[in-house]
Formats: sequence, C-alpha cells, structure tokens
Amino acid sequence: MSGAEVAGLLLAVMPLFISALEDYNDGLDPVKAFLRWERELPQFIRKLRNQHVHYEQTLRLLLAPITTEFDLAEMIADPNGELWKEESMAEKLQEKLAESYKAYQSTIQDIERIMKKIASKLDLERASNLTRNELEAMLIANPRQANQKYEFRKRVRFGMNKKHIKGLLEELDECNKELERFTDRSEKLEPFRKASKPSFAKHLQKIQSYAKNLHQVLVQSWSCSCRSSHCTNLQLERRISGVASGIVKKKGDMSRDFCFTVAFSSDPGTWQEAEIQIHEKEIVDSSPAPSPYKPKLSKGVSWSSMVNPPPPYSEDAEPGSVPDAKTLQEIDDLCSAIQKFQISVPCIGFSLDDKGKLRGAYPVTPRKEKAVGGQELITLEELLTHPPVVNGRPARLTKRERYSLAVTLASSTLQLNATPWFDDQWSKKDIVFHRISDGNRPVDIEHPYVTQNFHEAQNGVVAQGKPPNRAFHNKNTILLALAVALLELYFGVSAEKYQEGELFPAGGQSNPWTICAMAYEWTEVERENLSAAFLAAVTHCLRCFGDPGSSLQDPVFLQAAVEGILLPLQDELAQFLGKNTS
Repeated sequence: MSGAEVAGLLLAVMPLFISALEDYNDGLDPVKAFLRWERELPQFIRKLRNQHVHYEQTLRLLLAPITTEFDLAEMIADPNGELWKEESMAEKLQEKLAESYKAYQSTIQDIERIMKKIASKLDLERASNLTRNELEAMLIANPRQANQKYEFRKRVRFGMNKKHIKGLLEELDECNKELERFTDRSEKLEPFRKASKPSFAKHLQKIQSYAKNLHQVLVQSWSCSCRSSHCTNLQLERRISGVASGIVKKKGDMSRDFCFTVAFSSDPGTWQEAEIQIHEKEIVDSSPAPSPYKPKLSKGVSWSSMVNPPPPYSEDAEPGSVPDAKTLQEIDDLCSAIQKFQISVPCIGFSLDDKGKLRGAYPVTPRKEKAVGGQELITLEELLTHPPVVNGRPARLTKRERYSLAVTLASSTLQLNATPWFDDQWSKKDIVFHRISDGNRPVDIEHPYVTQNFHEAQNGVVAQGKPPNRAFHNKNTILLALAVALLELYFGVSAEKYQEGELFPAGGQSNPWTICAMAYEWTEVERENLSAAFLAAVTHCLRCFGDPGSSLQDPVFLQAAVEGILLPLQDELAQFLGKNTS
C-alpha cells in the first residue's frame, strides 16, 4: 500500500472504532462499567474522536493543493475509495512533502500500528476473504450504513486496560502533531522549492537561439545556382524528454540538445540526412539571463578524442569517427559538400563554430535505424485525412503514435517559437514525414520534420534571424496552432473534418479568431472525452492566446508553458507506455 492509500484507510477505520467503542460502552452493565472503567471510557472515546477530527483536518490541508475541490470532497467522504489508491495520488503526495515524505510515511505507519493494537482488542468481524490488511478486512465486514452509522450484528467486546489505551491515545496525539508539523512546514517551503526547480525557460531559449543561427547559416550556405530546387527539413525533437513533473532525471539527459538533425534535398525526391553539432565547452552561468537569451558559444568545439580525417573531407572515414572542428574546411557551397557523400554515406556530419561558420563534412552513424535516403514525403494533414493504404486498409495513426507526436510537437513549439523554422500560424501541412519500406508502417512516424525552402528566405527578413511577419498581431498565435494540432491528434481527425467546412470555407483562409472559436467549441463539446493532460494543455494554449500582454519570449511565461503544456503531456505518455515518471 502507498502512503496515500494507508492514510485513507486510517481515516476510514477511526470512525468505525469510535462507533464500536460507543456500542460497547452503551452495552456495559452499570456496575461493571463503574468497577472496570471508573467512568473513564467515555473520555477515551471523546479523545479518540478529537484525534480523528485532528487527523482529517491535517489530511485536508495536505491534499487541498494537490487535488481538485471535488476530488478532495470525494476522498474525505469515501476514505477507502479508489482515489486514495491511484498511483498519481501517491506521486503528488511525495512531490508535495519532498524531503518530509519518509518521515510522513513513518508517522503513518505508527498510526497504523496504534489502530491495529486497538483492533486486536475489539471483537469485530473481519472479512475472511481479505488478508492484505487487517484494518481493511474490518471495514469490509462492518460497512457504514446509509444513515452514516455502523450497525454491529453481535455485541461488541473490548479487552484493553485503561493504562494501555491511555498510552495509545497519547501516542496518537503525538503522531497527529507530527503530521501537522510536516504539512505546515511543507507549505512554507513550497515557494523555495518552486524557485529551485530547473529553469526550462533558459534551456529552451538557448535552443531557440541556436536554431535561429543555424537557419541563418544554412540560408547563406545554399550559394549554388540550383538553390531554388533545394529544401531543408529540420527534424523535430523533444530534447527535454529526460524530465518529468519538473525534475531532471539524470545530468546527461540533455547532452544532445545542441545537435540538430536535418534532411537536405539536393535533387527533387532525393534526401540526404545530416547532423549539425553545436557544443558548449563552458558551463553556462546559472544567474538569470535576459530575454531573448544570447548563448555564448565556446572557443572552438569540444569533440571526443578520435583519429581526425584529413581536411576538408574524408569519404573513407568510418561513420562515427568525429573530427576536430579546426581541421574541417568552411562550407561555402552546401550543395557541393552534400554531393561528395550523397551516394555512399547515409548521414553527413557538420559543425557550427563559434563564429557562426558551417564546417565539414564527415560521415556519421545515423541516429535512427533507417536513413532518409530517397523516400518521398507525406504531411501530417495527409496522415489524418488520407492515410496511405497498406494491405488494402488505411494505415491510420495509432493512439500511441498520436500521443508521441503530441509531446514532440508541444516540445518543438516551445523550442522553435519566434524562429524562422516555425511560422506563427503553422499547421499540420507544415509537419512532414519520410516514407519507408516497412510493410506494416509505411511512414517514419518517430521522426517528424518541419520543412523550409531557403531560396524563398534568402533575401527576406528571416535571413537576418528575425521572426516572420505576423498576419495577425498576437504574440501567442503559435500556441493557438498547437492547441488545434493537439485536438487533431487526440481525436485522430482534422479540424476541417470536425467542423465539416463550416469555419473553413473552400479556397478561403481562416483567421486566428475563427480558428480560436473553433478550438474553444471543440474543447468544450469534447471536454468529458479529453484526457486530463490534453485538456490541461489545450486549455493553457487557448488561455495564452487570449492574453495579448504575455509572450513566450518572457522566461516566466515560457516556464509556465512548459509546466502547463509539455509536462502533463509527457507524464501522460509515460503512463500510457507503462513507464515510471518519477
């Protein structure tokens, strides 16, 4: 049993014991009552009732911040109910108490021991088919009636002496005081714990700055005469998927944050995968950073100590051998650099130096099983509306795939907002996947990309690293786009299909307010069908869109977006996959 489940069981069993002792006291012969108890039993019953009230009040204070008003009312009304037994409740309680949790568990075990001692002297029926817990067996055998009273089928007997029960009640009083102290101090420490949480905002702003620089460098590197036929797709990655509920699991979980995977099209229909490394040598100062964050690149790039291939290229180098950036030649013509490896190497490596220069190239081992190669692309819109047919049946996105994509898109939106990679009014048309030869799943769902044509941006404002122009002046339109995408992924249908064309006239463009109205309506109609995480994430996105004074460029607002959008989705995905998120 978890700490939360035992706490609920004890809350349920105390009224049973009080009622049983009252029944025993009422059935005592006056002479025996005077001789045996000297009229002290009613005082003991009153003290036990007071301890029950004290215990219930402490649990209310402890649970109120981590439950809804309705759930708390149900938990108090049904202390042995299912809400106490949920794994998420135990996790929330542990997170709430933090360093006090082990002491809390020990105190709960002491109260359980006290209740079991009283139970051993109470001649109450026990459920014979339940052996997990003696107290729970007594609750099942003696259920509370509709009038909230207990009715015992036989006369209650109690065989504990005055000295013993007095000592147990004193122990119970001390335990209750300890629980109250844990709850009170935990509440006082809460602001300090929040302040010490890892700053996802700083981390995401760092990625954002690198993504802007990468876009600018790639625009300049397509210098060939055939650049109008080239396209570059950036792979969308979670990057902070090593965290759950605001806690970094291991120090190394974010070690690849500054390695971007891209797919270049050098010829129509032919794609070449590449990895572009940006590595920080120095640890970034932990003091608050101004927004927008301007990361300081290390002097040079830190690599593992391996044999360096001769500059500028080495087609014979073993994939996985990483050269020193200083030995690599600056890339002036990306098209030419790709062609040197395109036939023989599944993935090419490049590096961005501290001066913002692209250098390379060298063969690397692809991070996924199947290289991009020459497969054609399919958009998320096509997967939702007209999925490819396999063995005569449409290969629709599975629930697992839709959950996984939701986490990736939420993370990518927060990483790439205000960068040229993600337009404010992005949609499922901008998210693409490579087809693969797998007979069961013809699309590489695990590796979504966002597509860019750098020729169109070569002389535009995005070439200077500025965000694209907004047709609608709302700083959080990108979150509205995410809200719609999350609804589409959860229900597995496009917004147009859901609305059946009412808000999306044929050949017309929907403005953000129209889309917002649709998203609000969709969320409200399907509120009872949405999971808790998706409802929380979509609601947070819509609330942010309606707040013109807020911006994802504000670290506090960005941090709140991570906690309100990404972490709930990430935790729910982990639960769906049966993984521990703690």
